[in-house]
Amino acid sequence: MSDLLQLANQLRQRTDEQLVSLLHRRTVVGLSKDFFDLAQSLLTPKSVNQALSRLSASEVAALRALVAGQPADSEVLGALADIALVVESPGGHTTLEAVVAQLAAIPQKQNAAASMNAAKARNATAMATGIANAPLLLAEPAAPLETEVVLGLAAIAAFETQLALTELVLDVEQHLIKQIGKSGFGVGDVKRLSSHLGKNNATVRGYYLLAQQLQLVQLIGERWYLTPAAQSFLDSSVMDRWLLIATQWVRSLGPTGAKEMLDLGLGAGDAGSTNQSATDQGAVTLDSALERVFPLADESLGNELSLLKQQAQDIGFSVSGMATPLLVPCLKGDFARAKDLLEAHLPSAQHSLIVQADLSLIAPGPLDTATESTVRKFAQIEQVSVACSYRLSALSVSHGLECGLSIDEIRNTLLDLSQKPLPQPVEYLLTEAQNRFGRLTISKGLGLDRAILRSTDGIHLTEVLNDARLRPFAFQPVTASSIATRFEPDVLYFALRDNGYVPVRVDESGAVISPRAKHSWSAESLLVEQDPLADLIAKLRAADQKVGSQPDDQDLVRQIQLAVKNKAQLLVTLLSRDGSEVEFTVIPTALANGRLRGLDKKADIERTLPLEKILKVTF
Repeated sequence: MSDLLQLANQLRQRTDEQLVSLLHRRTVVGLSKDFFDLAQSLLTPKSVNQALSRLSASEVAALRALVAGQPADSEVLGALADIALVVESPGGHTTLEAVVAQLAAIPQKQNAAASMNAAKARNATAMATGIANAPLLLAEPAAPLETEVVLGLAAIAAFETQLALTELVLDVEQHLIKQIGKSGFGVGDVKRLSSHLGKNNATVRGYYLLAQQLQLVQLIGERWYLTPAAQSFLDSSVMDRWLLIATQWVRSLGPTGAKEMLDLGLGAGDAGSTNQSATDQGAVTLDSALERVFPLADESLGNELSLLKQQAQDIGFSVSGMATPLLVPCLKGDFARAKDLLEAHLPSAQHSLIVQADLSLIAPGPLDTATESTVRKFAQIEQVSVACSYRLSALSVSHGLECGLSIDEIRNTLLDLSQKPLPQPVEYLLTEAQNRFGRLTISKGLGLDRAILRSTDGIHLTEVLNDARLRPFAFQPVTASSIATRFEPDVLYFALRDNGYVPVRVDESGAVISPRAKHSWSAESLLVEQDPLADLIAKLRAADQKVGSQPDDQDLVRQIQLAVKNKAQLLVTLLSRDGSEVEFTVIPTALANGRLRGLDKKADIERTLPLEKILKVTF
């Protein structure tokens, strides 16, 4: 049996929980219609390479031993089978040709001997200076940082990262983000968020990848949507957000990665002590530890190592490449201890804003979660840091009204936070936003007119019609107060906002649809309410059951062609002339002209079976 069939059959036998675990750790290329598609996707060079780059040193050693026909740790091989890099067989575990080919294509590191010589030289130097027993990765910075300073820097990085992810979620909510290029995110979207956060493009792309790993965003068709997890993330406290990110990073190390990190000496010293310097705690070069634990995670396999290093800095696990006291407790699974350490070094939450006449809002410190959630509905953040600044605009206030707030609620929130009368320009903006709200409405159209734009102000509608930036929408007048376009309502909504207009979306009854609604008009977006992996697995199960009961012609042809290609034995259920069902076990040899030819070994004859009479096939 071929690797594809063997892997597909084993995937079919896994529980839903096991499949979810597999899909969390493996990259699936394209949409999988059935278990054969899924197996084929897992065996692509891209998917195999990414899986290899995430293997720990012990997993790499076990895989190489299995390929060489040498004894290997059965427990580690079981972990490799869990991620479909090897398959279980009656005699133990066997390799997959696609994995063997990709493993052989990875050159052994040519500088291994040089690294060994360098290690010996370091040890010799250590002996000469009286520290012969120092661990290999022990770092000797020129100016050791005190633990309090390290934790302070880690706290700032952790706070800014969770805030950056919050901004990413809100950016996806307020803009139409399409899949573009290999990374899945366009340069324009990355630059917009990069400028907003004050970070470089590479860092922002890392945030997008982290959001994918946390399943805050989901790709449906060619557009990125928010998931229910994104709303939960927004509603969570700063520390809960950090715990979610930290847990994901440790999980990405794999079942053996965290243990191997600790075995390298990362656990030296008392991580809970704050009276020692970073060096006294056995400060370890985290970058070097990652390189040793993940020997295949180099540039040629997709920047996995660089991503882990960058995320470690963003989370607060490392400062200048050195492990912080937050790392060891998390590697050991003691996230509560790490949370206490971090929380003690975060600035306390504030409940105050300085409201200025230029429509800016200054937060002297981080706002508490409930207050921040409310403010972010009607104000756009300008400076992302521990002390943030926000700005009011017609678009931001309209967004707050769309989210269900009233102008009085917005005004009272600002009064409560500032404890002073609002500046006159702010009052003018709130009054104007209330008067203009709902002047432009977008509703679902019929037939080719997918969206209808209505306005109570004919002049305003004419302005939209004559706007050169909106010519691609090819608006067609419907009535004196409405125009239509063939584009989807969501596309029109975001385009108008990006060009300075203040539209709102309404349903069939005329009620305003919140930007944070779980779904809009698109039938595809209804999937966002479900776990994307659970939905994929449900489809795989349904396709498998369909093929085994009443498949359509395409299913039959697909299964038979697969069997012919792999010379796999098939159990064919055929409808006989008298209307009864008969079964033949054959090894198919050809499929042409609507007929299946195959060898029936039991009867020792070649059978020709009409495709139109075949009810189902089973491997």
